[in-house]
Amino acid sequence: MRRKGMENMRLGDKLIQLRRERGYSQEQLANMLDVSRQSVSKWEADQSIPEINKLIMLSDIFGVAVDDLIRDDIELLPLDKRQAMSTGEHNVNHANGNYPNRIYGYGFYEYKSKTKVFGIPLVHVKTGYGIQVARGIIAIGNISIGVVSIGGVSVGGICFGGVGLGLLAIAGLALGGIALGGAAIGIFALGAMALGMYSVGAMALASEIAAGGLAYGRTAIGSIAKGDNALNLADVVREGQIRNFVLEHHPKIWKPLLKLIEFMGEISRLS
Repeated sequence: MRRKGMENMRLGDKLIQLRRERGYSQEQLANMLDVSRQSVSKWEADQSIPEINKLIMLSDIFGVAVDDLIRDDIELLPLDKRQAMSTGEHNVNHANGNYPNRIYGYGFYEYKSKTKVFGIPLVHVKTGYGIQVARGIIAIGNISIGVVSIGGVSVGGICFGGVGLGLLAIAGLALGGIALGGAAIGIFALGAMALGMYSVGAMALASEIAAGGLAYGRTAIGSIAKGDNALNLADVVREGQIRNFVLEHHPKIWKPLLKLIEFMGEISRLS
C-alpha cells in the first residue's frame, strides 16, 4: 500500500491523487465529508490540515491508512498497484461521482437521494465506524435526524433506535410525546420503567395515571399502588372494575388510552 520515497509527498498531493483516481470533484468529496469545497481546496494546497475526524473519514473513503496520509516520508503508489498489493480490503471504486450511493472502505456506506423536500434529502442513509450522522426526511444512520429517524441515536418526529427522542419514540431509551421502550419518558410512556403524565409498565410513575406492577401516580393501578386514588389489583374481583375506577376519577380520558390501561391492568392482575 505504501513506499518510502526519496522526496517527500505532502498530504495535499496525496489528496489530489486519491480524489482524481476516484473521479471525484472537490465539491463531491466535500459533500461526503460535510465540509465546504473551499476546505478541500485548502487541504490540497497545504494551506490547512483536516481535523482528526475528517482524516479518519478520508481514510475510510479512499481505503488508505491515516498514517499513509499524514506522513510526508510515505509515498502513495498508484491505485492499480495499491489494489494489486491489497488483500482482503473492501474497496469499491465508483469512478462516476454522480452516483447517489457510495460504498467505500471498512464498512462505510452512504446514500443520499437526489429528491429533496425544503432543501433536505428525502432519504439519507449514512453508516460506518465512528460518528456518522444521517439527516433527511427519512434518516438512517449511527446518529439519525429526520421526520422518520432510525439509528443508534435517533431524533425526529417518529424515532426508532437504541436511544430515541421524538414525538413518537420507540427505543431502548425512549423520550417523546409518546414513548415506548425499556425505559420510557413521555407524556404517554409505556415500558419496563415508564415515567410520564400517563405511564404503563412494570414500574410506572405518573403525574396523572400510573398502571403496572408497581404504580405511583395521582391515580394508581397496580399490584402495589400508591396515590391519591389507588386500586390494588389484588382487590379487583369483577370485570370492568378497572375501567370504572379510571372513569370515576378521569371521566374525560382518551378512550384508546383507557382501553390500554384496562388491558395492561388485567394482564398485571392475572400474571
